[in-house]
Amino acid sequence: MILLFGHRIDLVLVLAVTLVALSVLYGMFILVLSRFEPRSAQDRRVRIAALPEHLKVVFVIPCLNEDRVLGASLDRLTALEHPNMEIVVIDDGSEDATPDIVRSFPDHRVHLFQRTLPHAREGKGEALNAAIQHLRGSELLAGTSPHDVVVCVMDADGRLDPHALEDVMPLFKDPALGAVQIGVRINNREHSLLARMQDLEFVLYTHVFQRGRRHLGSVGLGGNGQFVRLSALDGLGVSPWSRSLTEDLDLGVRLLMDGWQTEFVSTASVHQQGLVDVKRWVKQRTRWFQGHLQSWNLVPWVLRDLSGSRRADLVYHLTSPFLLLLTSFLSLAFAFWALDLGLGIVTGHAVVSGWWLSSYLIAFGPALLYGLVYWSQERHSGLGVLSAVVLMHLYVLYAVLWYVAGWKAAWRAVRGQNGWSKTERVVEDQEQKDETAHELMAEAHA
Repeated sequence: MILLFGHRIDLVLVLAVTLVALSVLYGMFILVLSRFEPRSAQDRRVRIAALPEHLKVVFVIPCLNEDRVLGASLDRLTALEHPNMEIVVIDDGSEDATPDIVRSFPDHRVHLFQRTLPHAREGKGEALNAAIQHLRGSELLAGTSPHDVVVCVMDADGRLDPHALEDVMPLFKDPALGAVQIGVRINNREHSLLARMQDLEFVLYTHVFQRGRRHLGSVGLGGNGQFVRLSALDGLGVSPWSRSLTEDLDLGVRLLMDGWQTEFVSTASVHQQGLVDVKRWVKQRTRWFQGHLQSWNLVPWVLRDLSGSRRADLVYHLTSPFLLLLTSFLSLAFAFWALDLGLGIVTGHAVVSGWWLSSYLIAFGPALLYGLVYWSQERHSGLGVLSAVVLMHLYVLYAVLWYVAGWKAAWRAVRGQNGWSKTERVVEDQEQKDETAHELMAEAHA
């Protein structure tokens, strides 16, 4: 009996190590792909040149008590140069001055859509669904085909690069394109190490994984800086966004299953606030992770409706939370080994072994390669190679926080706790506002 139990433990360990190794190989494969432009993108540029359509963009901003950041966000959006643009602010039952800010805003392109209890505060997806239903019958879109309307979902603290619409909107001249996601940056990364880690995380996800997934036809959508064609939303029914805690993930997958193409634009970004409190970070990422767990029910439909590399990549992506939870045990074992090794070095009992180097490369090697991508994005801001190396070592330790959020999310899921909570904003000081404005201007001129 004991031998049988030990044999099963060995099998589980071999399976876990194999899955982690395959995950690392997948990451290296995506990293290589991300360094090249896919042929489909080159073909799209040829096609859009012959289709001079005039497209309308409607910014939709879900808000729940966002008076700390909303006014400045509206100032930036209305400053964008686009001839056919509207901005709809969803007040989802706010108790602060959010609706008053919208009502008093002087630009006629800014509109207020209010939801009240008991229908308000049902989650971001439900707020977006209500706004889209409102838009479909409103005068804002009168005389415009849904195929020529692009809905951009923005967070209340989001700041688009000044050239974002110039980079994104022409792509929608391709009638097969359903959605575009742009990069995400953290605008307070210079003021907090935790915010810097989040910026690094978003850059790696967008400029490595999203760019690599362009080759596989499986680009996903995020909750901020998400551009979606209205006719593509209409194809998903009256309520295109799900009630999932990660409605953006669900939407991207369902658009692909419905036959639309999705694209990622690496030349434009939306800048948002990073969390500077670990407790709030864990709360936010727990919600994200639990939403990812809820998306497992899409796997059978992905297997049925998609094929090839797109199907394989989405199945991996949707089931990756399981891999992360499994990896947490291996990381714990590695941490105990490192602690034992450290004690051995201090006491003089450690024996030099080639396993030291191989263990280091397994733990930190992939992150250092990804760090080159982050350094390429930040070197214009003065980030040196050595600083980037240090940051990537810290990033590996930061990633351990995901284990905390992951297991907390799994526990909430088991207990049936699916409540939705928003991320709280902070008021930026003038120095930070000036720095971000200067940075956006520099990127625009570059």
